[in-house]
Formats: sequence, structure tokens, C-alpha cells
Amino acid sequence: MFELRRDPVTGWWAAVVTDRTFEHSSFAVKAQPVEGTHCRHCDDAPPHETATSTYRRTLRANAFHRIDSSKGSASQLAISEVEASSGSWEIVVAPRGHHERLADAPPELAAALLRHVRDTMRELAARPTHSDGRYIQLTQSYGMQAGSRSQHLNLELYDIPQVPHWVAEEIGGGARHQIKTRGCVWCGLAATEEASGERLVMADEHAVTFTPAASRSAFELMIVPRDHAADFTQLDDAAIEQTSAALQRALHSLDALGDPPYNLFLHTAPVGERIDQTFHWHWEIHPRLRVIAGLERATALAVNPAAPEYAAEVLRQHLHRSDVPAPIRESV
Repeated sequence: MFELRRDPVTGWWAAVVTDRTFEHSSFAVKAQPVEGTHCRHCDDAPPHETATSTYRRTLRANAFHRIDSSKGSASQLAISEVEASSGSWEIVVAPRGHHERLADAPPELAAALLRHVRDTMRELAARPTHSDGRYIQLTQSYGMQAGSRSQHLNLELYDIPQVPHWVAEEIGGGARHQIKTRGCVWCGLAATEEASGERLVMADEHAVTFTPAASRSAFELMIVPRDHAADFTQLDDAAIEQTSAALQRALHSLDALGDPPYNLFLHTAPVGERIDQTFHWHWEIHPRLRVIAGLERATALAVNPAAPEYAAEVLRQHLHRSDVPAPIRESV
């Protein structure tokens, strides 16, 4: 039986299957490695590097274009006319030879990667562009099923000339909640999930990690930092180390499924927007455990075959059984 659940931030609906008990093997999808032994990132690594050296590789500058709606008809624009190009596609890369998972990287290296990401995002945001709205999207794709292009440990940055629809919906939802309740919806979600414990995976001094009630994918995770802030790029080095540790522990929880493919992404404030009161930056992790089927393609209604409560229990129990290098707070 499907249970329709509405996301409290975006208002989007998800159909969650609640009346089945699944075998562990139903979700034990192993990430497929990228084929080939040659690694261009190892070749491009700086000649003098340390264990925590990271570097930036610009794969394509001016990688995004915008249609100029002031010229011609829509059909003509779709064929040939574009604005001046704007944006870039870049990768922040770990030192030579680092082909491990982000979850398994030395903590110092994981923090160094995120510091480099923060600094790169700051630099990109300071660049003048032709675009009115800009967004810098951080992603990581692990496993071929999730779109990975390399086995080398890296994080991708996309400087795009528009605010993604998903983020725009979150910004609007956060503002509506602030007007209605005078509070942050993400702070409220984190506090509620920690207090109930039903969907709580882990909690530490920095962040609360849980499976959202209206999860759009099986074993989806959201990591909400306790300190309210809209913009990831404003974090200092100490906060970067804290979020890095929380992120690695959350990724370790997915080992309950073996070694699954996933997409990791950061939602933060768009470039130049001051939405400190209404938005709250956060991580989302979406395991890629199945193929999107016909109902979802036809209706855009997400179908989740694993109830978030079930998923949280599986991931939480795995962390309690595992040798996790940080304390896991019990459900309240």
C-alpha cells in the first residue's frame, strides 16, 4: 500500500510503501567501479604534495549558456540563439593515489577537500557574470550507477546561471514557514526528528542526520547542522572539520547496504542572496538503489519502496554495531 506524504518544505508529494517487509538483499546494490586503470587526476596532481593536498581542475570554463528570451520566437531560440556564456564545471581533487571512498578518507583529507570547496565557491561567487541569478552546486557521484566518471576521490562544482528549481522551492518553503511560525523549518525538523527518534540515524554536537518523512528515494538521508546558517561558504575551518566528520559518519551508515552507489549534494544559499533567517544549508544523500519506473516518469511523483522509518532503523542499528569513530546519540 502506498502512503502519500507531503514534504514540509517544498510541498512535493512522495508515495511511500509502508506495508511490506523487505529482505536486506533487496537494497544491497553494490556500486560499480569506473572501468579502466589509467587515472588522469593522478597524472595532473601537483608534483609536490602532502597527504592533505587538494587541487582544483577546471574541466570546462563557460560551460553553461542561457537562452536570450528577448530575441525571436521560442522555437528559433531553441535552435540557435544564446546569451554570452556563463558558469563553469570544476573538480576539487584529492592527492595522487587516493581512490578510496569519501567515507573512508582520512579525516584530515576529507576536511581539506571541503575547505578547498568552500574557498573555490567563494572565488567563483566573486566573479562578475552576465547572469541575474547564480547558484554553485556541489555534488559527489559515487559508483557508475550514480554517474561517477572517475574512481579518484573528488567533489564536483557547477557554477550555473540560475537557481535550481529544487533549491528555489526550498527557499520559498523556508520563507513561508518563517512567516507562519517565526522559526526555521530545518531547525524544527532536526529538533523534531531527534526528539522522536523514529527516523533518527545519528546525532552529534554538530548535526542531526535523519531519513526525511517524505523521502523521495529509498534510504535517503538529510544532514542538518545544529548552528543555523544559510550559506555554507561562511563556515570557518573549525565548522568545516565538524561538518566533514558528520558527513563521513552518515556515509558510513550506508554500509548497512554493503557499498551502494549514491549522489551527495549540498543545498546552500544562492550567490549574493541574503536569506539568513529563512534558509538553512544542509547535505542530502540519495542512494541509487533502483531504476526509476513508469509511474514516476509519467507523474513526477516520487515512489519510495522503503519506508523512512524502516530505513532509519537499518542504518541506525548498523552504526551502533560498527566501530564508528564518533559518539552516536541515542534516540530521546
